[in-house]
Formats: sequence, C-alpha cells, structure tokens
Amino acid sequence: LRAMRSNKIDESDLRRRVFWAATHIPQKTEIYLHRSLQEDQVHLLTDDCYHKVRDFMAVALDKGIITPKGNMLVKDPSKFSSPYDFHRARIDNPVEVMANAIEPLTDLQHAVNRLAAQPGFWIKRKVANYLQNLAVNEFKKDYEDFKVEGESKPLSVGMPFLLKGRSKDMGIVLSHGYMAAPLEVRQLAQYLNRLGFWVYVPRLKGHGTSPEDLATRSYLDWRASVDQGYAIISNLCRHVVAGGFSTGAGLALDLAVRVKAVAGVFAVSAPMRLKDFSSRFAPAVDMWNRLMERARQVGAKKEFVENKPENPHINYARNPSSGVVEVDRLMDDLEPRLADLNVPVLVIQSRGDPVVDPKGSRKIFELIGSADKEYLLFNFDRHGILLGEGAQKVHKAIGGFIKRF
Repeated sequence: LRAMRSNKIDESDLRRRVFWAATHIPQKTEIYLHRSLQEDQVHLLTDDCYHKVRDFMAVALDKGIITPKGNMLVKDPSKFSSPYDFHRARIDNPVEVMANAIEPLTDLQHAVNRLAAQPGFWIKRKVANYLQNLAVNEFKKDYEDFKVEGESKPLSVGMPFLLKGRSKDMGIVLSHGYMAAPLEVRQLAQYLNRLGFWVYVPRLKGHGTSPEDLATRSYLDWRASVDQGYAIISNLCRHVVAGGFSTGAGLALDLAVRVKAVAGVFAVSAPMRLKDFSSRFAPAVDMWNRLMERARQVGAKKEFVENKPENPHINYARNPSSGVVEVDRLMDDLEPRLADLNVPVLVIQSRGDPVVDPKGSRKIFELIGSADKEYLLFNFDRHGILLGEGAQKVHKAIGGFIKRF
C-alpha cells in the first residue's frame, strides 16, 4: 500500500499485487517465512476466507490511511511520511509500523517497489498465466502419482483448459461433476466459446487420475480447484459467470455465495439428494471403514463400490465411498447459505435423472435468495444432459442466460 505510486487504488489490483508478492517475492529473498506463506494464497483473489484482507483494510480505514471513494480507495500519503513518536505510532498508524518492520530487508523492499510500479494489466496477465501453469503441473503430478495402468483415462481427458473468447467482457468458470473430468463439459464450453465468451474449465482435485486419488480428497479440495479457476478467468475478463454440472453445479453455487463479484450462476443437475443405491449405501460403508480402521482390520474395509457410468470414457468405474460422503458434506454446508445468494441464477434439471432427485434441485431453487432466478426441467431420462441427444437444447438455454449480462 505504501509503495503504490498512485493515491487512487483499486482494491482488486492491490489484492493481485499482494498475491503475487506472497507467492513469488519470498522465493527471491533469503528470509524466514511464516508457515502461512507456504500455503495456497488464492483466497486473496477470491473470498478472503481467512479475513487477511478484511482485517488489514479495517485497520487502514479506521486510521484514515485509506478512504473509500466510489469503487476506489484513496490513500493519504501523509500517513506514511509524518514523524511519529515510537509508541504513538503503534496507536495512530499501525500500518506504517507494519511497513517499517521490513525496512532492514532491502531485497524484499526492492522487490515490493518494483512490483508496485508495474502496470495493472501486466499483473493480471502474470497472475492468470501463473495459475494456469500451476493447475496443469498439479494435474500432471497427480496423474503420475495415482494413475492405474489399464484404468486411468488418457491425460487429455482430465486436463484443465481455457478457451479464448472474442471479448474480455465476460468469462465463465465451468466445473465438471463428481468422478468425471473436464472433458465432460467440453461440448458446452465450446458452444459458449462460439458465442464469443471466454471459458475456463478447472480440474477438480482427485479427478482425471484414479479413484484412489479421489478417495484422498475432500470437498474443500474441490472448492480450492474452483477458486483457482475463478481467479484465472477473473484476471482475464471483466465479469465472471460461474456454472457447473452435478457436483460441479453445487460448487458453482458455493462460489457465487462466497465471492460477491460473481455476476451470475447456472447449475445443471445439482445434487441436493442422490437417488442411486450405491450413493445411499456409501455413508454406511464409510462408517464401516472408519470402524475397521480403528480396529486395525484393514482387510475388512470396503473403500470402493462399483460404478456404471453413462460416459465410461470419462468417468471412473469405481466410486470411493468417502467421495460420496464429501458430496453430501458440500451440499450440507451449502444449503443454509443459499439464501445469501442474490445474483441471477439458472437451475436446470432432467425430469428422469437416475442419479439426482429432481425434488432436490427444486429444493435448491426454492432456497436460493435471488429474486432473479429460473428453474428449467428437461424431459430426459439420463443424468448427463450436457452430452448426447438433445444436449444442444440445454446448451442453448445456458447461452441465453449468459447473454443477458
């Protein structure tokens, strides 16, 4: 904040520079890092879930170091130059005290000053490229660590991808479903891209590799994958719509609740309730596994149930019982927060869906707090309505929804 040359500051731009500083500058300096700097910093670009931005801004606003003016923050440069008694400074200007604390770290100071001087569009591009490369490298590493010969799909099935649009006004972060991969939503992504939109499809952690990988993940890992996708597309486009299929639909709704900058959200076959027997059986299997683990009866554990997917070239053939429990945890966590959603929402469901109960998606729709919301029911008898016969009708409905923005 002190190093920024302009006194008028866009908070989003400041957050991007802080993200870059937190992820890159420490690598170039020989300083001891707090353990939190070893962790994912994407929260600085999304929902500020650890309140690091919120808490700092509260202090800066309270002390008059910054003042909100429209969509900008106006910095008072005198707050960084006036002489202060050492003890008074801790009360009157704690932000200056924070800044002064790193004065002896000259390499860090120089790196921060260089970062503050770079143009905003360049920071956006660097952040987007860095996160895209990070997502690809994370997937390749997971694939090598967990692939099962004769079972894992080709690398291309699970690879996250970006489709460049004609205008940077609107971008879409589009999430695939449980036990699937980015290929599941590629046809929809290509349709939306032909309409001129940018589309980024993240790979949810544990997917595109093997069921053994998925068995190690929680819904918080999937949320982190979607957040990373949002951070990428929001640094490429001025506005972002979130969307997803099945579990990806739940994650899109979750993103829109947490990140207030999301312009709208579409949810296809969101799983408030799951119909198939193996899904209902999974919580009991998971509990059995926990009991066997405590009893050290490893051989008695039943970690996977057979899956007969509609798209075997994409989906896993084995379903980890722990994974279905995580889907339930995601939706249990989301349900009481749906009332906080206040952006336009489109909910789409297949009438004869054998996996997701239409009553569940209807309940989701009714719980959503947005005044601008629509529920569409298609007369299909399958779950995967973004692929196969009639899928273009669903694509068209989604495209029409996004064109409104």
